[in-house]
Amino acid sequence: MKRKRLDEIIRVDHAGEHGAIAIYKGQLTFLNLIGDKKTSAIVSEMAQGEQKHANEFDRLVEERKTRPTALMPLWNIAGYTLGALSVLGGKNSVMACTEAVEDVIDKHYSSQIEELEDSGQEKEILKTIKEFHAEEVEHEKIAKNEISENTPALKAFKKAVEVGCKAAINLSEKI
Repeated sequence: MKRKRLDEIIRVDHAGEHGAIAIYKGQLTFLNLIGDKKTSAIVSEMAQGEQKHANEFDRLVEERKTRPTALMPLWNIAGYTLGALSVLGGKNSVMACTEAVEDVIDKHYSSQIEELEDSGQEKEILKTIKEFHAEEVEHEKIAKNEISENTPALKAFKKAVEVGCKAAINLSEKI
């Protein structure tokens, strides 16, 4: 695997984990304001997992001397805003946001795993991504199970979140 492609993988995954933390921070701020302790506890547990992932990608960025995305400030603002806005729709909206993000990440990590396996290189990064992929899929399942009613508005919201995540992935790999 070429260094340039490996840098893209590390850069985009680093950005994604930090973006997820920003989403959860926005959600937790407003869930705590409205006193939704049950949803806050679920989100808080998932946020802790994302922090572990971000810490590992922080280490890889430093160790591999990979340039982080220049768009990180934008993703932090956009993620926090998305998280905060998702709270306006209640628990279903909060969980739909997580489900949509994790669905995109599931496919994204699956593609990276296949690419890394095909290259036969970078076993450490492959192992890390496989581990994180399994945890992201678990977050997706939890979120999906917490949604009590999948309304047309909720489906539209999930679609918008998916489109935004895919755009962020494409931009973060390169910029």
